[in-house]
Amino acid sequence: MGIRQFIGISLLAAASGCGAPQSEQCRSYVACQQAYDEATGIAPVDVSQYLEGGACWDDANNAAHCTEDCERGLALLAEAADSEGLLLPACPDG
Repeated sequence: MGIRQFIGISLLAAASGCGAPQSEQCRSYVACQQAYDEATGIAPVDVSQYLEGGACWDDANNAAHCTEDCERGLALLAEAADSEGLLLPACPDG
């Protein structure tokens, strides 16, 4: 699964509800995705749902799914950065 397909699926997974704190995994994912987009010069991926106050944090169930999405996103970004020879200090192990 490519990073853009992953993001599209993740956007569909968000729903509404009551509220949960943003996960550390998603804080890291947002920073890493933004660094990757900047380094590659591609159009920025919309990570708004993963930001604090985004749709991911409406309830605990969404938060759990989004945290899993962010973990997968970080893994995909690490693979992409490695294959492209990019050094991304904003990313874990970057």
